[in-house]
Amino acid sequence: MSQEIYSTPKYPLFLDLMDREVVVVGAGKVAERKIATLLEYGANIMVIAPVATKAIEDWDKSGEILWVKRPYQENDLAGACMVICAVGIPSVNEDVFNEATANNTLINVVDVPRMCNFIVPSVVRRGPLQIAISTSGAAPTVAKQIRHDLEERYPDVWTDYMLLLGQIRSLVMANVPGSDMQRKPLFEAISNSDILERLRAGESLNARDMYNDIVIPLLASEAKGDTE
Repeated sequence: MSQEIYSTPKYPLFLDLMDREVVVVGAGKVAERKIATLLEYGANIMVIAPVATKAIEDWDKSGEILWVKRPYQENDLAGACMVICAVGIPSVNEDVFNEATANNTLINVVDVPRMCNFIVPSVVRRGPLQIAISTSGAAPTVAKQIRHDLEERYPDVWTDYMLLLGQIRSLVMANVPGSDMQRKPLFEAISNSDILERLRAGESLNARDMYNDIVIPLLASEAKGDTE
């Protein structure tokens, strides 16, 4: 395989797909996995294929996706912000890639690196926390191994932890005036607290209590310092 595929590293990016138009050409098992992930991110998905897996049929019936029951045709990609082609037919791959490229659309032709202007990394998700790993196609197995290592390092409790931190941050933003720089000591105190350890120990914590326990004493100390 040509070394050119790996010569230029890809620019890492997290893309907001909520209510954005995504076209998936193909409706087999590979496409099914891609669609399942896209649904998690709120994309509006149109699937183009004459036949589909049971899961894709069910998503169409429930209104979660739109399945166009025919082969790909020219201009099917109009208005899409992203295209995934998972048909495995070289002539179709070429046509889809050419149209997407002409439209300046993000395109990933599965297992054909030269027809991809973006790649899908291996991802660890813990609520709002996402860690993406890519070797730019040079060693996908290594990327998966790294993902497994990170999954062990950041177990499921991190989902609750990140959600709780976000809730506490919202309380700070709503109740403490000033700039982010002025609030920085509060955010650092929250991050340096024992919240994660307490969650790991099985405690049930809520944002308001943590705000009262961590933030309020700091604000009171600052206020006292200002009056002395």
